[in-house]
Amino acid sequence: MQTLLKIVSFLLVLACLLFNMMEAARAADKTVDKSNLTILGLVIGDCTSPDIYSKLGPGIPFKDEANPNFTQLCYVSDKDDTLILFSFKNSQCTRFKLMSQKIRFYKWHFCEKSPLVSKHLATGSGTKLGMSKRRLKAILGTPRHESDENMEYVYEWIQKRNTLETERGSQDLRNAKGTPHRKLKTIIRVEFSDAKLISFDVLKYSQY
Repeated sequence: MQTLLKIVSFLLVLACLLFNMMEAARAADKTVDKSNLTILGLVIGDCTSPDIYSKLGPGIPFKDEANPNFTQLCYVSDKDDTLILFSFKNSQCTRFKLMSQKIRFYKWHFCEKSPLVSKHLATGSGTKLGMSKRRLKAILGTPRHESDENMEYVYEWIQKRNTLETERGSQDLRNAKGTPHRKLKTIIRVEFSDAKLISFDVLKYSQY
């Protein structure tokens, strides 16, 4: 009897491990809804720096000190302390970060004021600063990593290149020329303070 119970217990543990592995694999191999990448009608990965200027007006571009290959551009609210930061490479948007306290960005004095930026600014999916963790999870689902103040979502998927991309290869990666597919990855990092969302950071890039 004891031997049978041990076997049953082992099978249950094994089933749980397999289930968790399958869930992790599914979580790491899925696309991200474009609405989560959209802010002010600008879609990260598709928009360009001229699109940002067209939407928000002229700004002062500056180099990302952590990665000099990327240029940054930011705007602050003329009503409150909200700040939005864009990053791009070769004029292609790769990131946006929405923050509720401009002073937390060490170069906030580079940012131009814009009436379009405020605490009411939301992504295409409805994510906005000040919302609760529960509400954000209802939009994004279960995060890959979570703590009291932070959450991280990771999305990875394979996408077929169009004919022009295949012929010219990637401008960002040396070994991508002629590759018919590319692996895309999007990371969403969020930060909370006093149970309210104070930072929403979206980064999208190609791995090959």
